[in-house]
Amino acid sequence: MRALVSSLRGLATNIADDIATITTDFRFGLGTAMDKVIDPFTKQDPYRLKNPCGPDPCDKPYSFIHRLSLTNNTNEFQIALSRVNTTGNQDKVEGLFDGLMQVMVCGERIGWRNKARRIVLYATDINFHQAGDGRVAGILEPNDCLCHLDGTGKYTKAEIQDYPSVGQIVQKARENNINVIFVIGGENNQFIRNFYYDDLSAILPGGVNNASALSTDSSNILNIVRDNYRRLRETVKLINSGIPEELNVEIYTNCKTGGRNLDKTNICQGLTTDKLTNFTLYITSNFTVCPEKRSVDLTIFPEGLEERVQIEVEHVCDCDCQLEPEVERNSTRCNRRGTYECGICQCDAGWSGKSCDCDERGTTMDACGTESGICSNAGNCTCRKCDCFEGYSGERCECNDRNCPSYNGLLCGGNERGQCSCGKCVCDVKYTGEACECPVSTEACRDNNGTLCSDNGVCECGKCRCDIKYSGAICDRCQHCPGTCENNKNCVECIGFNQGLFNETICIQRCKNVEAVSILQETDTSDNETSLTPCVIQDKYGCIISFNVYNSPDRQFIQVKSSKRCPLGPPNPVTIGASVSGAIFLVGLSLILIWKLLTMVYDKLEYAKFESEIQNPIWEKSDNPIYKECVTTVQNPVHEANLIHGNEPNPKEEYLIG
Repeated sequence: MRALVSSLRGLATNIADDIATITTDFRFGLGTAMDKVIDPFTKQDPYRLKNPCGPDPCDKPYSFIHRLSLTNNTNEFQIALSRVNTTGNQDKVEGLFDGLMQVMVCGERIGWRNKARRIVLYATDINFHQAGDGRVAGILEPNDCLCHLDGTGKYTKAEIQDYPSVGQIVQKARENNINVIFVIGGENNQFIRNFYYDDLSAILPGGVNNASALSTDSSNILNIVRDNYRRLRETVKLINSGIPEELNVEIYTNCKTGGRNLDKTNICQGLTTDKLTNFTLYITSNFTVCPEKRSVDLTIFPEGLEERVQIEVEHVCDCDCQLEPEVERNSTRCNRRGTYECGICQCDAGWSGKSCDCDERGTTMDACGTESGICSNAGNCTCRKCDCFEGYSGERCECNDRNCPSYNGLLCGGNERGQCSCGKCVCDVKYTGEACECPVSTEACRDNNGTLCSDNGVCECGKCRCDIKYSGAICDRCQHCPGTCENNKNCVECIGFNQGLFNETICIQRCKNVEAVSILQETDTSDNETSLTPCVIQDKYGCIISFNVYNSPDRQFIQVKSSKRCPLGPPNPVTIGASVSGAIFLVGLSLILIWKLLTMVYDKLEYAKFESEIQNPIWEKSDNPIYKECVTTVQNPVHEANLIHGNEPNPKEEYLIG
């Protein structure tokens, strides 16, 4: 910060001259802070305590020194600046909060004046220690936020009390109307500003969303002081305090519009002595009953200034109409059973109602009790009468009006048909029945001639109940009555199939109301005035023809199905003969094929057996049984006899039979 001190020395007069263009009544003061002189914040060896910067000359370490009280003598300010020298500590972070706290709470020593705008220019190039950091040095006593400066201006509790917290700094800044301007220098000023001082600046009185960055040579200190002073002087921020939870206070101003339109904001910027603005307060109460403490005090003040506006809010719980002589006791408007005030009756004990005409002196059970409970547990006993819940009725709510029968999903057919009374439907004169489902009128049962149900039925519940063989809404349809189907047979055959007794000319003239369709309408038409008669006839070929006869009040028309169902014809001899012959042929062919297949299999088996016998070696040693030798030998029987009798044997004879 040597560059800042040097710049302040040269620009002190210029700063004073520049501020003099805005106000002539100003003062300067000076104080410097380093860190607690205790390990590990400051080295404790004797050499370092005497020479904290090593061989370079600098002051002995200290926590905070108040060097100059507020004065309008710029020469004294410059002299005090010239006496400021650097010092050193052990860690990078510095104990600047100790010095800032002493500047804010030591009002008499610093020289703060009443009703003056108090500005602290907080210049540094490093971040700060805060509450809790002192524990590493064994300092456990919290900061008491009191002034502890000795006669020389040194802070005496630095090594005894912990650093102040951010909350304590903000609280004391608001209590003492201190506006803090952070000026951050050094090579890492952007990082220090973003991570440490921007958020702190936003919550302090007179702060902005960002701290100010110091240039490398600190030459912009004049612009920083001038711009921030003008911003503080031209900005008004109203703060309210002491507001209880039961009150809501909203602040509106016209500083942006300048007219009658108000914006909900407590901040006005860009104000000058020539530009005035109005602040309007809207105070609303959340009380639902009159509080015991009728009066509360509020404080409204501009942030950073000592001006205060005390507002006393008094809750008026009684109206003029509740006080004499407007109030009427034992008023005739209340049947002399209460006090008439503010347009209503405050009834005496035992009476209620708008005119105090309800006697509440008896028990509720006597007035409204039943075996099921007070008002049958379906109502409230008011003025000795049962006020039934929705859906219940009766003197003591004994009737459940939701038990009535329904029609079309509605109790008693809906409000137009009837009302449910004590479980039964009370129908309108136009309807009757248990659920008011039946109209009394018989108009729906009459035909065009005024006849009920065409004399073919009776009218019940607004609808016709037809006799046997008749149907339709007014019983005008007779599906099995003779004549309807036979009378239209010729036209049906003519139009549908170009057959029958009518030729083409007569067919065109007489059958204009007949049309051929692929599919007949099987159900009745939606028109209640049109009746349908389905017909089935048989033509001379034995085919079945289907058609429908539609009768309406003004005409009759017929639809005939374009296809008919015919029986099968007599059998064809040629077809039968051909079929039988074909069947016989197929059977014979099948038998031949089977015989051929079997013989082939048998021959194959015999041949296989022959092959196996040929391979047998026994055939090589035996004679052929069918072989006959070509020489025949004949034995002479006489020759044998001569031998027996002693005769000479005859020679044998051999013959070659060729």
